[in-house]
Amino acid sequence: MLLPVDDPFPPLDLSWLDPEPIACPSLSPVEQRRLRRKISNRESARRCRMRKQRHLGELRDESSRLRDQNRELASRVRTLAQQTLHLRRANGRLLAESSALRLRLTELRRLVLLRRLLTHGGFGCSRYEQELASLIS
Repeated sequence: MLLPVDDPFPPLDLSWLDPEPIACPSLSPVEQRRLRRKISNRESARRCRMRKQRHLGELRDESSRLRDQNRELASRVRTLAQQTLHLRRANGRLLAESSALRLRLTELRRLVLLRRLLTHGGFGCSRYEQELASLIS
């Protein structure tokens, strides 16, 4: 019988137990069956404890791995939150600058139109009236 390499507790050697009744004149057949059953139950309980121990070790390993992963993700979330805050501030500044530039552009367009009107005397020209109407609205 080959044993797994990682098994720290090899199974008990029960080869001395014959499936036939134990040849001991002092034990009755009932006692012999009881003894075999007792030994079998102990071996079964030992294997069960080993499985539980192995499972508990696996759960501890997974718990440790998940804790590490959780710390890494929390760190990434903090970094992304800081980046988001910086981007929101930059976006707010850019929106304010865009609005100020838009107002300045509107003022400059009005000045250009007024200059054209004054230099060309184009109050009767429909093109200038349309431009003036678009600036007013």
